[in-house]
Amino acid sequence: MCVRYTLTAEEKQVLKENPYQMTGPYEPDANIAPTDFGFIVTSDEPDLIQRMHFGIIPHDAKTNKLTYDTWNIRSEEVMEKRTYKPLMIHRKTCLIIMDSFYEWQKVDGESLPYRFTVPGRKTFCVAGLWSRWIDPMGENYDTFGMMTCVANNLVGEIHEKKRMPVILHKIDEKNWLNKKLSVDELLALCVPFPDKWMHRYRVSKKVNKVSTKLNPNKGIELTLPLDFDEEAIKPVLPAEPKVKKPKVPKAPPPPDLPDLFS
Repeated sequence: MCVRYTLTAEEKQVLKENPYQMTGPYEPDANIAPTDFGFIVTSDEPDLIQRMHFGIIPHDAKTNKLTYDTWNIRSEEVMEKRTYKPLMIHRKTCLIIMDSFYEWQKVDGESLPYRFTVPGRKTFCVAGLWSRWIDPMGENYDTFGMMTCVANNLVGEIHEKKRMPVILHKIDEKNWLNKKLSVDELLALCVPFPDKWMHRYRVSKKVNKVSTKLNPNKGIELTLPLDFDEEAIKPVLPAEPKVKKPKVPKAPPPPDLPDLFS
């Protein structure tokens, strides 16, 4: 299931492709994991981009600690789950803005990460649900999870459970936020995104490391592809300019002197 994704675009690029109003501070992130902030557009406020925590906390939870996987929501089972069914009924849908997601391939006991992008779109949106938990002090704590569906071949070749996030076509983003659509109409949008419009490549296993406040793991280098030697490609730095030594003019030859011994 999708447990990590990225939003590394600059704010102006995010707003260009998602013409909404940004609320709060924006900061790119190359390794968004559960409990981290993501950037969301909700059906309740479809003109705003808001920050929310990744991983749904049910409104009736006793604490805001994640106790089980609520960051991925199987679209085929959403109406069978106590946590998600009320969110669908009340149309608590949202768009999750990202520019890629990671999935891992199991090879000889190792987890090898791949990055998946949508070429031609600097950002794209995944269908999601969101929920509001209110803490004992009366403060809102908003969270979200992403809808998943059966994987296309590009993702399924890597993901052992054959699942992928529900990537929405641009024309369907507004539909996912449309409160007038029925649940069946909304769920009809939860289908695999076409392989031909996606791309994947291996990235460093450094992305596997969980990020903490004391040891952040958010650098843009996590998104770089690997070369054939399985080493991360390093950014190409401009070569230092060669300093030319100044030319020292040659001293003129000494004038001809008379031969004193002639």
